Amino acid sequence: MNRPSIAQIEAFYWTATLGSVQKAADRLCLSQPAMSLRLKEFEANVGMRMFERSGRSITPTLQAQAFLRNARAVLDSVDALSLTGATSVKGIVKVGFAEGFALTCLPQIIAQLHRRYPEVHPELTVATSASMEPALHDGRLDLAFLAEPREVGGFTYGDLGLQPTSWVAATSFAFEPPVTPHTLSKARVIGNQPGTIGYSQVVRWFATEGLHPAQLDICSSVAIQAKLIESGTGVGILPSRMIDDSVSAGRLQLITTTPAIQPVAILFVHRTDQLTPAARAVIQCVQQTLEETSYLL
Repeated sequence: MNRPSIAQIEAFYWTATLGSVQKAADRLCLSQPAMSLRLKEFEANVGMRMFERSGRSITPTLQAQAFLRNARAVLDSVDALSLTGATSVKGIVKVGFAEGFALTCLPQIIAQLHRRYPEVHPELTVATSASMEPALHDGRLDLAFLAEPREVGGFTYGDLGLQPTSWVAATSFAFEPPVTPHTLSKARVIGNQPGTIGYSQVVRWFATEGLHPAQLDICSSVAIQAKLIESGTGVGILPSRMIDDSVSAGRLQLITTTPAIQPVAILFVHRTDQLTPAARAVIQCVQQTLEETSYLL
């Protein structure tokens, strides 16, 4: 029996933790075939089967669950060792963040980046995903964290998870359930500009009943959109976690609707042949922050 490598242990840990070979591959910036090979080699080296496979689903065995704590301890030790060389990772990273995501998570991400990689300096762009995609494609951004980007050849797309979204209104609004497209068809809606995910969500939701909002105001900033909704100007669709504080303070309410608003996929995107160590450091810090905050589903 051979000793498993760190790469194999990492593949095992994230597959068991995330319950998906594809999600684990995305987490480690690998292709699914490469991840599957690492898992096969890991099982061969430890001498036992670690997963039950049925079609596309994969479930850790009882032996695998017992291995998880030790695997996490090994990876924590490796991370601790890597910190001693963190200062060797340096440089400027031009990185974009979808605004709704950034409003909630960016302070924690940057704090972690400064702590772990003090010589990595981000140049931040925060805007709607649609407005940042051209900058990413023509090289003005090295890396971006986007909501449901369009796939373009030559770029790598790593799935981070799903961002919950919901219809939102000031608490002064009262709605009789169930809230449907017909219920909101006469309300003033504050939405993002055409071409954005937020605009598409509004249009698709009303279209389920063959409707279109009678009064639709457009706002290019998600933060200002939230302020307008909070003031009672209208209703809108926002990332649910972005407004946690306003909901807790009684300024905003999440509206339960029929149909429900579907969550939005958040992905990191970079040119496939151009991922610098500094950019990889940013991805690691984003992934770690998401694990700690449970922001995404």
